[in-house]
Amino acid sequence: MPLQQNIASFMEELEAERNALHIFVEILKKEESALIQGKLEEIDYLASDKTKLIHELIQRDDRRNVFFQKLGLSLEKKSINSWLNELTEQNSNLHEVKALWNELLDLAKTAQQFTHSNGLIISNLLQHNLRSFAALHGAAGNVALYGPKGQTYI
Repeated sequence: MPLQQNIASFMEELEAERNALHIFVEILKKEESALIQGKLEEIDYLASDKTKLIHELIQRDDRRNVFFQKLGLSLEKKSINSWLNELTEQNSNLHEVKALWNELLDLAKTAQQFTHSNGLIISNLLQHNLRSFAALHGAAGNVALYGPKGQTYI
């Protein structure tokens, strides 16, 4: 298959991956809002959608990696960017491939930031719940709970 056809197919894949990643970021935003507002039923619903999208994104990532490997590229950002620079120098009509790739990287970074932030919110909520449980447990006259380092939780 000629390179031009491969590039067109690659662009279609990148567009589909970008769209899926955009939806994923939107789900992460909704998840953050639901976590802050304590809407547990919404979090369960979002988790199902998020899981489906993660599977789709993994498959798309695998196909993209196969494409790069067939071109003889390593899967490092530097190698891919170098190839994209060469590609756009050879054919100015292919600048949108590079723009699409950069947009995909930006969305991935945004998703990573939301995932980290949501993880921190979950961790804080868990700590709050553990302290509340320990306080209730202690108020009932039961033995105190201990943390992973042997300290009393209250």
